[in-house]
Amino acid sequence: MKKLIYCTLAASLFVMACSKDDKKCDSCTGASGTKYEICDNGDGTYSSRVGDETTTITEGELEGFTPKQVVELACEIDGELTF
Repeated sequence: MKKLIYCTLAASLFVMACSKDDKKCDSCTGASGTKYEICDNGDGTYSSRVGDETTTITEGELEGFTPKQVVELACEIDGELTF
């Protein structure tokens, strides 16, 4: 009986630990080879990655676009921007 309880407890902890790591991410690679990725942190913020640089942005900073739309637009204009 003790083994059953311990196994059940261990299995439930494993499932809970795995569910916290599941992030909804959208990503693409632009023409220049730069990878763009936005992941939903589940708290109203997003992790935005461009190449090796990661920043946290809020839902408001998406300005009404979905994360997928932002990533697709970034890939679309990748390489077209010159400074």
